[in-house]
Amino acid sequence: MSRRQTVSAVARFACVAVACVAAASLWAQARPETGLLLDAQTWREEVVTASTGPWPEEGWFRLVPLDQAVEVRAVKPSEQATTVAADALYFREPGVALKEGRRTGYRYPAVLQQPRMGVQHELSVGGTRFSLLAAYVDQGIRYTIAYAGESHDYVLGGPGADHTVVRAIADLDGDRQPDFVIDVDDGVYLLLSTRARPGLNAPTAHYTEQIS
Repeated sequence: MSRRQTVSAVARFACVAVACVAAASLWAQARPETGLLLDAQTWREEVVTASTGPWPEEGWFRLVPLDQAVEVRAVKPSEQATTVAADALYFREPGVALKEGRRTGYRYPAVLQQPRMGVQHELSVGGTRFSLLAAYVDQGIRYTIAYAGESHDYVLGGPGADHTVVRAIADLDGDRQPDFVIDVDDGVYLLLSTRARPGLNAPTAHYTEQIS
């Protein structure tokens, strides 16, 4: 191959490489960013033991649903907890911090164990009023949640989803607005008000429960 042909080939390769990097960058910018949500078993087996590689040490929060409250605590994988509630959730998203402590929850959680589909529920938590409506749609189950004069939509689950439970409602991120932990079929979804915008939203984080 002549020197001119070699230079031409290198130039073409460089152009292709630059195009690939640009495409990857655009993809990264366009894709929706969501946080990480784990159940207690995954936290113990995959994060604490680090059997699948290193995990970030900082920025984790443990959420434990209680009767009319949610206990929130900052945790690290290196900490050796003696007892971990089986229904504990572990959340991490860079730049997102939760308020620690016992966060006051909705006073009548049994009302939303199986929310009435297509019925708008007028509720309040911590003195903040909000409404919640769940409805079946082709893509899954749509939750429409309104507070502070704005309405927020989430489509959770997938086509054919038919079972949902509102596991917890409390102000988890400290902005005086309600946040939600919602089950749809075998998925668990965290909806934080500080990450919500009017209109259609992706959940802040979610995971799929392991089926034994």
